[in-house]
Amino acid sequence: MGDGWMAWAEKVRSCVDWSEGDRARLQEVRGWLDAERGRMIEDLGEQVVEFNGAQALKTNARFMRRLHGLLREWLEGLLGGTFDGPSVRGREALGRELADVDLTFEDVILLEGMTRERLYAVARERLEGQPDRLSAIMDTLNKAFTRDLALIYAGYVDLHNAELERALLDRFLTITGFSPTLYDSLAEAARWRDAEG
Repeated sequence: MGDGWMAWAEKVRSCVDWSEGDRARLQEVRGWLDAERGRMIEDLGEQVVEFNGAQALKTNARFMRRLHGLLREWLEGLLGGTFDGPSVRGREALGRELADVDLTFEDVILLEGMTRERLYAVARERLEGQPDRLSAIMDTLNKAFTRDLALIYAGYVDLHNAELERALLDRFLTITGFSPTLYDSLAEAARWRDAEG
């Protein structure tokens, strides 16, 4: 995505009022999950697989390991609290990886909803009798989910655009009869011409 991607990340940053206080609150939530993070990731993976009607995949240990790894990366990034260049690029790349295991963006929205519900339950239990702290934690989680969803969506858009570009190129090659090698040579020549001009 290059400069366009960074401009998009800056727009997301400007729309989400993120502070050091938010970062500290996310670290607190992260600490609450230390004991149950593994179980939570397994539950989320099973729920997503069941939602897609792909129960047979539960018996595929390799797929489930990969899915759990991606879900762990997703949750760690969500609760990481950073909003710098490497972290936002990582979220966009994660969007492509999630799509690569056939999770649609709708699945990511579902995943977010299930996780939000779980985190809110943990926060309510931990902060019973502390309504102001609970409200601040909920506000931070809402901002984290909003930011994360926007950045991951960019990965899905990038992947979709690349697939569309490939499909258009395949169609062009079929219609013109060009070979992929000839097309690549012509494209390279055009890039050289543009660089010189």
